[in-house]
Amino acid sequence: MPKLAPFAFILIAIVAFSKMSAYRTTTIEDNGNEMQIEISNAFKNQCPHVQENSCDYYFKYLQNSAIHNCCVFLNKVTKQCQCGLIQQTHDKAQQTAGDKFDKKLLHDAAQSLPNDCKLSLKDCRIAGPKN
Repeated sequence: MPKLAPFAFILIAIVAFSKMSAYRTTTIEDNGNEMQIEISNAFKNQCPHVQENSCDYYFKYLQNSAIHNCCVFLNKVTKQCQCGLIQQTHDKAQQTAGDKFDKKLLHDAAQSLPNDCKLSLKDCRIAGPKN
């Protein structure tokens, strides 16, 4: 029994330490606005859900002057999350788009964004309009 006490203590210490370090805070700065996202180490391969970003404005107005800020933001995001973030922003813009023509314009803009921003994505296919 006395031999089990040190083993149990070490096991409890390891579990406690892993629980304390299971979360980390990541800060993404987007056009002067800081967003803090808490990411679990267990899910660090997944991409965070970002509420608003500079690409929202670009998709809302499709102005060439807004694409620069969108590209700057996308280049700050990890490579494996860039395509998903474009899709997420595209889908959000689709919800407020008017007719099929507007939805097609949004889809074309999203599809060309990796190239326009010179992102090194090999295969980023944006799902088309839902309607």
